Amino acid sequence: MHLDFANLLNLVSTITLIGALVFTGLQVRAANRARREQAAVTVIETAALSENSARFLELLSEIPEGASAAVIENLDAETRRQIFLFGLRVEVIGYMVFHGLVDVQTVNDLAGGAILSFWSRAKDWSEERRKRTGHDEFLEWCEWLTTQIARYRAIHAYVPAYARTVDHSM
Repeated sequence: MHLDFANLLNLVSTITLIGALVFTGLQVRAANRARREQAAVTVIETAALSENSARFLELLSEIPEGASAAVIENLDAETRRQIFLFGLRVEVIGYMVFHGLVDVQTVNDLAGGAILSFWSRAKDWSEERRKRTGHDEFLEWCEWLTTQIARYRAIHAYVPAYARTVDHSM
């Protein structure tokens, strides 16, 4: 009977340990989900809800795609400042994606079009500035993020939100 009691204690101990591991796994999963949700909120605040974002997007539409560096350099100082500030906001988002704080799908869904549009207009300006200043890091995360969004869209056809069906399994 002593042996049976020892086996019972081992069984209870093993079940308790397994339960604790399952509970810990569920807690880690919940924490990761909360972190991803907070990162998505940060992306929204950084890109979409930033000060003057509507004005900037309107301004962006006035700059032709593939604009030369000279086109942007010839804009007034305030407009160049707005372009620079938007690029810095995209830098933060790119850095967050690179470090896994938010995924590229979320960024693509929330701001992918605006980011691709921005880079198609600011690329030459950014490259020229890098050459002129010798600072290769200027808008590096913006360029990196644009590449990631383009790769993502090459694999996953973009479907506008209004045409999507609700799938809560994501």
